[in-house]
Amino acid sequence: MRAQLKTHDGAVIYVTYEGLLELNDATMAASTSDATTDFGDHYFRIVARMVTGDERYAWVNTTLFVGRGRMHETGVEYELFRVA
Repeated sequence: MRAQLKTHDGAVIYVTYEGLLELNDATMAASTSDATTDFGDHYFRIVARMVTGDERYAWVNTTLFVGRGRMHETGVEYELFRVA
């Protein structure tokens, strides 16, 4: 996935990630309806990187993020964690 985010204070951050999604019964049911899954319903893990030229957020340029995802009625929802 590739995306460009704009923060609440106007900084632009480019985000890329890849990961793994277990296509089990919960995942398949949610993908064919507007259902929501819990984070524990399937294995949905990502590794993300962020890049910005905005000095206020320069720390993201040298940080690795890991996360988990779930299906949500409005799309996909992620929780990201900074690896220290």
